[in-house]
Amino acid sequence: MLEIANRVDENQWHEFLLSQSEATLYHTPEWKVFLEKTFDYKPHYLFATDESDRLTGVLPLFQVKSRLTGNRLCSVPFSHVCGCLGDKNTCSALLVEAVAIATRHHIEQIEIRNTVEISCFQEMNAFCTHVLGLSQNAEDTWKQLDKGSVRWAVKKAERLGVSVVSSTNLDDLREFYELNCITKQSLGVPCHPWKFFKNLFSILDGYVRMYLAQRDGNIVAGGVMEYYKDRVLYGYGAADPDHLNLHPYNAFIWKSIEEACAKGYRIYDFGRTSYDNTGLIQFKRKWGVQEKRLMYSFFPEYSKSAIIERDSIMHQLGSSATQTMPRFAYKTFSTLVFPHLG
Repeated sequence: MLEIANRVDENQWHEFLLSQSEATLYHTPEWKVFLEKTFDYKPHYLFATDESDRLTGVLPLFQVKSRLTGNRLCSVPFSHVCGCLGDKNTCSALLVEAVAIATRHHIEQIEIRNTVEISCFQEMNAFCTHVLGLSQNAEDTWKQLDKGSVRWAVKKAERLGVSVVSSTNLDDLREFYELNCITKQSLGVPCHPWKFFKNLFSILDGYVRMYLAQRDGNIVAGGVMEYYKDRVLYGYGAADPDHLNLHPYNAFIWKSIEEACAKGYRIYDFGRTSYDNTGLIQFKRKWGVQEKRLMYSFFPEYSKSAIIERDSIMHQLGSSATQTMPRFAYKTFSTLVFPHLG
């Protein structure tokens, strides 16, 4: 008989995740602590144990209470894929308990960032991800990349004097944060608060690494990669718009792939992309990837408030206002708004 609890021993938690093929960094205790300390979300984690007190299922949930995106349970904020772990019966029991929690706390919606096998949830596909299979020999992976665009750009960046280093240094992270602010503001969207990256590297130390593209001693671009089991996720990237002609994105992405091959990682995930962001999709497709649909599940049903569509009037107005803000005002605005977007 299953018992459902709100907490378990952390070592038992980690051991269970290692046994689950679909477990991700977002299922870990560290990601829970990161979200709690960064955004003060309320956790409603659910754990299933059998009659021997053996952990058999996990459903990570946070309550995001927002005037912009509604009052919802999410598994989990700032992940691109994170669902219920366990067999079919266990996951059904955990999801039924999640519905009961939502009812008790007058929560409007549950969002599970994966498929679920329970009929009261509605599935939706608005995003895709792009996955590259890695070889231990980086040269074999290199041959999978498009010769006329990706490989050409990596070589061009090298000829132009771009070098790439990896770092977990706080000063380097601050420079990346500033670049990220510039990049996100140019796109007309809120940027990650400084606390997001600072906590990411302090709480998830060992799971994250930053790659920085430099020229003449100056950082021109960078990316933050997340590591779990045999998988690397390209989490966050930014570049100085005045140096895009140096192809810095190609430079640091390839460096991170090359080192991932050497360290024995098997999968390189380029992260979530909205289908209407056709330019980014085309960029990712050039890296020899497989495109995979990301299915999300909603109870009682999907609503547009869950995901703000790029071409909506709200988004267009928000983009215009955001792009013209002074930088200090933009950072303050982003710090206030960003928690609503998890």
